[in-house]
Amino acid sequence: MRRSSLSRWAAAAALVASVVAVAAWRTAATAAEPEPQPDSGTTVNQVRQDPEKVRDYWTPEQMRKAQDAPMPKDN
Repeated sequence: MRRSSLSRWAAAAALVASVVAVAAWRTAATAAEPEPQPDSGTTVNQVRQDPEKVRDYWTPEQMRKAQDAPMPKDN
């Protein structure tokens, strides 16, 4: 290829890249606000316990016998 052909291809590639970049920018700038997500069903329960009593309760034997907390099921 000639040098002028390469420069034309380079100019064309730069033009295409610019058009794609501007289109992407405009699309991002006009994107709609995200919709609020449905409530996940998560609950919070605060229990105030004496840290020393908790530490005394959770002996190595109690930890071995411990079971996983039940998790909510997907609907």
